Amino acid sequence: MSEYIKNPLYGKRVVFDGDSICSGNVEKGYAPWANIIGDGNSMIWKNYGVGGGTVTAEVYVESTGARRHWVCRSIDKIKEENTELDYLILEGGTNDADLFKETPERFGEYAPIDYSGCYDETTFTGALETLFYKAVNYYPNTTIGYIVAPKMCGTDGGYGPAERRRKYFIRAIEICKKWGVPYLDLWECCPLNPRLKCFFDPNITKEENQSR
Repeated sequence: MSEYIKNPLYGKRVVFDGDSICSGNVEKGYAPWANIIGDGNSMIWKNYGVGGGTVTAEVYVESTGARRHWVCRSIDKIKEENTELDYLILEGGTNDADLFKETPERFGEYAPIDYSGCYDETTFTGALETLFYKAVNYYPNTTIGYIVAPKMCGTDGGYGPAERRRKYFIRAIEICKKWGVPYLDLWECCPLNPRLKCFFDPNITKEENQSR
């Protein structure tokens, strides 16, 4: 008989929050990874992710003026509804990078030795600092993690290291390191999915795909 090994995630309390990468789209057949992790490990879980969400606050849908899901402020609702957690997994940044294309000042300024909690939530940098500041103070005994999104969308998002989205995630990694938040960099470590043309175009070479 093989030795029984208990799943360390069984029965643990976990909350996920982010944009559509976190929320998924069940109607289109994209199962949320948060749900898969939660159900697959019999965890006590809730997914707060919302498609179109931004880490940054005060970002609205241009066509309607509707309020987007602001991950940096959603942490307050999470705390109200979950006094204790074993894990808190956060994600976001792709929409920020895309929406701030014409407003580069909303990228924000980074202060590596400022731990005051007084940050500008209307910039990406300040919003992520605020999110981590609150997370580590709300949940001092919780394992907190951040997920860097994989490469997506060909020309607009870009695949190269100097492209706009990567710039945002390089900043996110800096902030993760500052606050001691472990991160999973799917941009670097997630293999391209040959079934999805947005990841891999079979009509061009492997080298051309990698340099997009």
